[in-house]
Amino acid sequence: MRVVIGVVAGLALSGCLVGDAPPPSSSPPARSDAAPDVLGRGIEGLQAYGQDHLDEFGGLYVDPPGGQHVVMLFTENLDEHALAVETILPGTTLRQVEHTEAELTRLLESLDFDALASQGVELVTASVDVIGNRVTLEAKSNDITAEARLELAYGGLLDVTIFPVPGAWRNVAEGDGWRLLATGESRTDAYVVRAATDEAAYGRLWDAAGIGGDAPAVDLATEAVVSFAHGIGSGCPEVRLDGVHIADGIVWSITSDPLEPRGCTADLAGAAVFVVAIAHEAVPDGFTLWLNEYAAGRGGEFSAPVMVDIGS
Repeated sequence: MRVVIGVVAGLALSGCLVGDAPPPSSSPPARSDAAPDVLGRGIEGLQAYGQDHLDEFGGLYVDPPGGQHVVMLFTENLDEHALAVETILPGTTLRQVEHTEAELTRLLESLDFDALASQGVELVTASVDVIGNRVTLEAKSNDITAEARLELAYGGLLDVTIFPVPGAWRNVAEGDGWRLLATGESRTDAYVVRAATDEAAYGRLWDAAGIGGDAPAVDLATEAVVSFAHGIGSGCPEVRLDGVHIADGIVWSITSDPLEPRGCTADLAGAAVFVVAIAHEAVPDGFTLWLNEYAAGRGGEFSAPVMVDIGS
């Protein structure tokens, strides 16, 4: 498992906001037309000002994401801070909060994740939510008291979300018009679909899948063989096949993470491969093969399709 710890805020000019921001303490500000470099320098100045007032500074964020309006948070003395902030970046809004960013960061750093694990609480993510002015923690546990117990222990500073621990799982083996032939991992074939309608093409598909062993027997007079190669990271190689979509001459795989939620690495370590037989009678006029619904919706930008003619 990979634990993700950090600070959540709409600070970067292209950053994202998490959750609904409470209303600002003053009326909505006029839109700033500051150029990005001017805004960037202004944010740097605001951050420096915040560091000089850590005993009252609650953090800052850009609202909306990618916009040019900055919200700065303080626990006290908003009028005094407003005068200084206006000289650094005019149009910045101030909002009063309960806790300083330093206080929240100290709490985050004090959490004993090994102790939580020993209590059956498996951490997924932990971060400072600047906008919500809380530390947020997501974890998995079958202890129904864990969420309330942890929140009460930290007096409202900690917002906890507990998910049940996933149980045993397995791939769906068949459905209308299809059956699962084999699964495995490929080191080279990520985000690729393949199809075979004759023995030679089936051999190439099987070799590319990298599963090893003998290819399962298929009557290619009544079935076509396809493979779906879903990219995986080194930290989360598990992918579950939940079904195969077959409709209007379109075929794609339906998959999920059987162990979610969890923090996964962004590296590409290979592919989870599913080799599937598609019945001719389910696609009598042939079909277009896509990796998944997302790929189909992006029109091939994400993963190129394969056009399959099953013949007469």
